Amino acid sequence: MLVTKPMAELCSLLIDELHGELPSRIFATLLSKGRSTLPQLAQYTAMTARQLRHGLAVLLQHNLLYYHIDPGAEFAFYEANADHAYNLARTGKILEMVDTSFGAAAKDVMQSLLLSGQTRISDLVAAYQDKIDHANKAAALIGDDDDFGPEPTGVNGDPSGAKKPGLLVKSTAHLNSIICRLVEAEVIDVVHEKTFESSQDILKVVEKEVMDTYFPGGVKGNKAKIEVQGRIAEGLRKVRGESKSLKRKLEQNGSASKRRKLFAGIGMSNGVQDEEMDPALDPKQVIRINYERCLVDLRNRRLVQFATDMFGETTAYVYGVLLKLLTRDAPRCRPDPVMDAPGDDDDDENEKKWLGGVATEQILDSLKTSVDLSSGIGKADRRQISSRAAEMIEAHPPKKKALIAEAEVEGDASADEDEDDESSSEGSDNDSDFERPNGTNGVNGTNDTKVKFDESAAPKERRLDRPTQLRQHLLLLSDSTERFVRHCGPNEWTVDFEPVMGALREAELDSVIERVSGRQGLRLVRILRAKGKLDEKALPNVALMRKPELQQKMLEMQTNGFVHVQEVPRDVKADVKKSFFLWFCDIDRSLDRLLDTSYTTMVHCIQVLEALRQKEKDVLSTTRRSDVRGREKDTMRKEYYERYSRFLECERKLFAQVMRLDDLVSVLRDF
Repeated sequence: MLVTKPMAELCSLLIDELHGELPSRIFATLLSKGRSTLPQLAQYTAMTARQLRHGLAVLLQHNLLYYHIDPGAEFAFYEANADHAYNLARTGKILEMVDTSFGAAAKDVMQSLLLSGQTRISDLVAAYQDKIDHANKAAALIGDDDDFGPEPTGVNGDPSGAKKPGLLVKSTAHLNSIICRLVEAEVIDVVHEKTFESSQDILKVVEKEVMDTYFPGGVKGNKAKIEVQGRIAEGLRKVRGESKSLKRKLEQNGSASKRRKLFAGIGMSNGVQDEEMDPALDPKQVIRINYERCLVDLRNRRLVQFATDMFGETTAYVYGVLLKLLTRDAPRCRPDPVMDAPGDDDDDENEKKWLGGVATEQILDSLKTSVDLSSGIGKADRRQISSRAAEMIEAHPPKKKALIAEAEVEGDASADEDEDDESSSEGSDNDSDFERPNGTNGVNGTNDTKVKFDESAAPKERRLDRPTQLRQHLLLLSDSTERFVRHCGPNEWTVDFEPVMGALREAELDSVIERVSGRQGLRLVRILRAKGKLDEKALPNVALMRKPELQQKMLEMQTNGFVHVQEVPRDVKADVKKSFFLWFCDIDRSLDRLLDTSYTTMVHCIQVLEALRQKEKDVLSTTRRSDVRGREKDTMRKEYYERYSRFLECERKLFAQVMRLDDLVSVLRDF
């Protein structure tokens, strides 16, 4: 990944915020100098060997560093892992996602892994066992106190300080069960030998092994080249599969839900808890957080939010269930260009394997019975709906370059088209027709039908069964201009993430343009997107604006990087007075600039926070005292406590701004 100067500065500040100045300085040096050895780092940073070893150990512990040892080399080469360094900014979102999906106890385990980095299971179990023992002793002491007197009510009679909240992880068996669930969801991975090597180094090693093993005499011919690419992709998938070894062992006994269903009767009769049904994990196994899988779940949440803004909560909930089923085995947000690249002979097979498809019955079985699917859909007369357009099946994802429409081709229609037209006209009153949620006639056409939400206007539609209502929500998603869903087969649905994310990026860019340049600037940008490049003399007529106002607005947007201008000379001799000036909108360039601006703003927020900490240094040092911590309002003077409260409010706002910017960065870069 290309690391720009603002991103490098941001990653260094994030490491400094969480792990200290020493690892941050080493990481910043690796980003600026590139991969280096230990003597080179000592020369660049002027640190001692002991300081470097301590800093490198911290970075390796949290997977912020790659290292590679060449055969016969004296020193290892270290390289900064900028992707994982930036992931430190979205730690809170990952914990919130785990809390929503797996519960508060799983969130506590994930937080421990995020703080400790790569951890052996035995060490994690020992740490939680100490917490459990300490909580049991404290509970025993409180129980003894209850025998002699009333229970204390905290400071100044505050009942909130009576007892500390109980432990979320109740026992080591409970911890083992939580780890099993997170491993099966691929949120936790296994650390292996290739974990600490970059993707480029792994690719070089696999290529060398393939060439030495299968092609010692060289590659000749196109067929041999295709075979080489296939074997390289197979070798890379084998390396990636090493991190899923623990998941495969668990799947040999069935998934967690299947184990609980299978042993439910046995457990209740024998008094066995659910946690005891999971197999015991190897205590020597080292585990870590799988950020790539976490990004897949965060993308699903962002797309559900996007669908909520467009269609409402009910349709968005259906979309969320579809995304969860579709991305259940997705290792990352985007296919790897080498590992997941389809071959020449099986493009459709590989593409379908990566994208997948979900049947309507699967979605229906995963929906909560308490969700009312009849809400959020307009009612229209069945006779005014085109069933052919509603049931249109697209087996392949849309191409980037649209082909010429068949309606524009001269000549008679083919026989299969005539049959489709006849069948659609004859079957308009068939029971298999489904009502169109948005009341449109065709994919892009409209009719005079108005969408109605009055239940009395369509008494028959009120008696629609649950599967039909689900299909209406799915058809509504598939017929949208953003193409949330594609009807890829009979009762089968999939999502083409590239066009959906493209629409989301464009929506985010439009939101920024509207905030910076107003509705007028957004209107001009959309005109340029629709028309392409326009001459500055023709633009006022198209935009229906006066030339001075238009020029001022276009120059303002050009300064912000939203529009661009191109000079085209009329003849060989370049003369400004005799040249055309064409205004155009380049979405990719605008998004790149917006991404760079987001990095810079995040850096500024962290720097402002550090300046506030230096300003309130005396107050913050007081709050770190053991006799003050947790009782700031009661022990601190009024003016000191007010300064501390203002600092906490500023800190909260700055972190909230960083989180909002991270939402934008995730959409522009990661999703």
